[in-house]
Amino acid sequence: MLQDVLAYLDKQHDSAVNRMIDLLKIPSVSTDSSYTKDVRKAASWVNTHLQEAGLHSEIHETDRHPIVLATNADAPKDAPHILYYGHYDVQPPDPLEKWDSPPFEPTIKDNAVVARGSSDDKGQVCCILEALMAWKKVTGKIPVRVTVIIEGEEECGSGSLHSFVEKHKDKLNANVCVVSDTTMWNQDTVAITYGLRGLLYFDIKLHGPDRDLHSGMYGGILANPCNELTRILGKLFDDDHRVTIPGYYDNVQPVTAEEQQQWDKLDFDEMDDCLTPVGVTQPFGEAGYTTLQRRWARPACDINGLYGGYGGEGAKTVIPSFAGAKVSFRLAAGQCPERIAELFEKWLHSHDLHGCRWELTNFGGAVPVAVSQNSPYMTAASKAIEKSSGKEPVLIREGATIPVVGQFKEDLNLDSLLIGFGLIDDRIHSPNEKFNLDCFRLGYRTHAALIAEFANLQWWT
Repeated sequence: MLQDVLAYLDKQHDSAVNRMIDLLKIPSVSTDSSYTKDVRKAASWVNTHLQEAGLHSEIHETDRHPIVLATNADAPKDAPHILYYGHYDVQPPDPLEKWDSPPFEPTIKDNAVVARGSSDDKGQVCCILEALMAWKKVTGKIPVRVTVIIEGEEECGSGSLHSFVEKHKDKLNANVCVVSDTTMWNQDTVAITYGLRGLLYFDIKLHGPDRDLHSGMYGGILANPCNELTRILGKLFDDDHRVTIPGYYDNVQPVTAEEQQQWDKLDFDEMDDCLTPVGVTQPFGEAGYTTLQRRWARPACDINGLYGGYGGEGAKTVIPSFAGAKVSFRLAAGQCPERIAELFEKWLHSHDLHGCRWELTNFGGAVPVAVSQNSPYMTAASKAIEKSSGKEPVLIREGATIPVVGQFKEDLNLDSLLIGFGLIDDRIHSPNEKFNLDCFRLGYRTHAALIAEFANLQWWT
């Protein structure tokens, strides 16, 4: 039966590409209110195609952008229940002048479709849709219970998702969640991501005088917020590039010997595979750890932006009334966003501000996630990938954050299976984002094979 589904998918490849292109043409930028109608249009497109796959699909309104929720009512009652998650919204396309072709006029170049959202996440969502549709067309029904949730706010914080999940827990109470929003190890090797770092994000402002002041009249006689902010932030790291906040590393889980053996077997070159392609000539980071360990298993802190005072052309001699910074933390397994936020705020307040005062805004965070490598659904995924690609997958962690994975674990006690088909050079969130068409084909074939593997397992009873 699976072979018939795969054969159908192979014959439908060109049509599948055209369907993906139709979705990519819709400028569903969730962060910009001027695109609100386009975001809704993308939701409608997803809803229609889920219905074509034989699912009962509806658009649910939220305070911001719609969520599409679909289920199949004709699945065997004793079949496993699989929750699929993805998002149809995309990042803003700016800067437009850096694109080789218009971001919402998809172009095929070097066997890849170039468009905003092609890899993150519309192309990968289409892999799931094509697999579901193929099972329906070939066999008449999907042999597992399926719930699909495709949201329109992932790129702006998924603000509506928590309340939606709480409201629809009965429909989302699945055995496992499948997410395609990650990358392959390389173009020939699929990766199953079993761990993600968490996230914590702050906007911090240091206020001084009640207005900008003439530096000739006031320079040297009162605290300059820009001076004080950079002085304090300069103390965030020691000479070994470790974060100096007391207690920051207390609960970080070490890499196990088994994990390290797996990572050592990976064909990874820190320069060729990571640093050189982005114009960096040497590695950097916490002393005593490799690049992969720093990226996957160690926490990080970054100043993402600095602002305050005069930054225009020419000179303006002022002491600014305030200075600000964006500071983020990537959290390793074992760390808690709330605890790290508490420690960071305490650390900031421990410094002598010389009359200045803090204004701290915590934008919230996401918990780090690590799932078992030995679960039945991991076994099913490995078998499916071997059938679709002819090659065993690799098991990896990733340094980025997918907040919904932690949210589903907290709200639904649900583990997620992260199988992505993007490539590290897909330029997500950047101009000329792309999605390789061979990866697209491998993606929908793998999802079709995964459905077959889930249907054959008895682990859910």
